[in-house]
Amino acid sequence: MPALALELGEQLSDIGCEDCGGTHKSAYGFIHKAGDAYGLYFATLHAGHAEPSVGLTLSIGKWWDDEAVSERSWVFLRVWPDENEYRMQFLDPALSHHRNYKALGNSLSREAALESPLRSAFFEVADFIVMHDPAVTSYLETGAVDIELWEQQRKLQGQ
Repeated sequence: MPALALELGEQLSDIGCEDCGGTHKSAYGFIHKAGDAYGLYFATLHAGHAEPSVGLTLSIGKWWDDEAVSERSWVFLRVWPDENEYRMQFLDPALSHHRNYKALGNSLSREAALESPLRSAFFEVADFIVMHDPAVTSYLETGAVDIELWEQQRKLQGQ
């Protein structure tokens, strides 16, 4: 796959947790592939839960064309640390906080994602996000979102 690049979203948001009633952080960003818009993601950082995990809503496809919604597909993944690695699992897209955002394109069920020719692309982009979004990385590594690191990275991007 050609080189990927990440563009962080404008802000980290607070969102409520339907399970525990607490507040989580939400990050988002854009993925570029070979200089073209390629994807959008929303990462729900489950701060406050005993074990760190991220709910990752990830859409890839023809993002450079605003009219090409039907040429985008999205999945919902759970990402969590496990010893010296990060684990990822496709989940039902109905569990995503962003399930009603039509611009994401066509949602893929867990079963459809596992059978999709885009399966490896979803995992590659998700892995890239985990390694390059400072809010996601800091949360998975420490259980806390490093907001200062995230703000520094945004400044480096010229935003």
